[in-house]
Amino acid sequence: MGSEIHRPLADFPANIWEDPLTSFSKSSLGTDTFKEKHSMLKEAVKESFMSSKANPIENIKFIDALCRLGVSYHFERDIVEQLNKSFDCLDFNQTVRQEGCDLYTVGIIFQVFRQFGFKLSTDVFKKFKDENGKFKGHLVADAYGMLSLYEAAQWGTHGEDIIDEALAFSHSHLKEISSRSSPHLAIRIKNSLKHPYHKGISRIETRQYISYYEKEVSCDPTLVEFAKIDFNLLQLLHREELACVTRWHHEMEFKSKVTYTRHRITEAYLWSLGTYFEPQYSQARVITAIALILFTALDDMYDAYGTVEELERFTDAMEKWLPAAPNGIPDSMKFIYHATVDFYDKLDEELEKEGRSGCGFHLKKSLQKTANGYMQEAKWLKKDYIATFDEYKENAILSSGYYALIAMTFARMTDVAKLDAFEWLSSHPKIRVASEIISRFTDDISSYEFEHKREHVATGIDCYMKQFGVSKEIAVDAMGNIVSDAWKDLNQELMRPHAFPFPLLMRVLNLSRVIDVFYRYQDAYTHPEFLKEHIVSLLIETIPI
Repeated sequence: MGSEIHRPLADFPANIWEDPLTSFSKSSLGTDTFKEKHSMLKEAVKESFMSSKANPIENIKFIDALCRLGVSYHFERDIVEQLNKSFDCLDFNQTVRQEGCDLYTVGIIFQVFRQFGFKLSTDVFKKFKDENGKFKGHLVADAYGMLSLYEAAQWGTHGEDIIDEALAFSHSHLKEISSRSSPHLAIRIKNSLKHPYHKGISRIETRQYISYYEKEVSCDPTLVEFAKIDFNLLQLLHREELACVTRWHHEMEFKSKVTYTRHRITEAYLWSLGTYFEPQYSQARVITAIALILFTALDDMYDAYGTVEELERFTDAMEKWLPAAPNGIPDSMKFIYHATVDFYDKLDEELEKEGRSGCGFHLKKSLQKTANGYMQEAKWLKKDYIATFDEYKENAILSSGYYALIAMTFARMTDVAKLDAFEWLSSHPKIRVASEIISRFTDDISSYEFEHKREHVATGIDCYMKQFGVSKEIAVDAMGNIVSDAWKDLNQELMRPHAFPFPLLMRVLNLSRVIDVFYRYQDAYTHPEFLKEHIVSLLIETIPI
């Protein structure tokens, strides 16, 4: 391959974590003691949860605390069983709608039910409106109530006008409210305005909430100690997993073999951690993080390295799933091809051994679809073609890469992700499409300026501007509305009854949350300094106990 070949190279920022493992404390002294303490505290917390059932409203507040402190996964079955009872209980439903149940409490109840897939009616908020149909002015004095309303309003679905109004009302006042709140509440409001709890990565939300909760007057010391120990014990496991992923990257000699890609080992692991943090998904996190490193290399190869002729050869080989990389492509592309095909073939073998025949076929198919989406964009760039927005949107579902990524997150969910789950995912269910739209368009909005500094295919914003003859600002607003609508679709698909096990739907939700954190304000995956504080708080610093 002669140096005269023109390549659309990108000036990607360097990796800022040469070896994050050197930042970790090597000491695991006292881990056994902490495990014993953890076990003892878990029993005490369970006892508190059980005794809170005597008052269903206090019980839901307790569930909310368990969720936000990151320990609800220990009591999931009991929580769902209790919510089921309360949801169907006439007395409970009447109490929530009575005047005595304040805005803060109703907001929490609404959030908790919807979080677990119970579609509590929006009429619980009617009593907070005046005779003109507006939210009552005096509510603004209630900082906790307004924050609770704002968080609840994130769970809206289509046609819920009162939720849209609640979101606008609470959002318009919260910045001012934070300026007259106690310092720790002000920080929480600021964090919520940046990333509401529903759209945040759960480990980040947990880390922030622990710091907030322990300063609250109502703090339960047993619960907060349990949450801290649980966080630190999980952190040890997460560090081991990152070490596995880092080792794989070094052993593959990835850095020297593919010099033009974004080397984002730690960020890829954070993406995976955002998808599932619980201990039973340890192997799943490692596999997903490695897949994300491969997907990044593929994305950058199509976007910022290969010529159309080389990429066509590559895509054709992948479409046929040839065991060897095609001729006529550079060594770096051959390396990416072999690394990807070998990774998928090995995974396919493992799935076959587990009796999950056919799942590997769907994993490969999802990757081939993504490659076809990338290929289409490369052809558009070569022709200097600006697609119509409709054409772009159809291809964006593929080029988001989220079909391949969602499928990969299912791969190690052995108990629930059988062949029927992969078949369902391949049928373009609404929740998958919503997540793909959130992924593609949120990224398009945040990375617009960076992409325009180099040779790059027209983004969704360019296509919208061209098709509708509007300014960049109007196009950005329109795409923001498309993303908001996709979140409403996603919220609706999380409501019961579920066609497939809830843990599978949670992967799609969590992957959408990662996008909100990584891309809402800037492309933080490409510019990793924007994720640094999260990596430090989740993987490097332990919580003092």
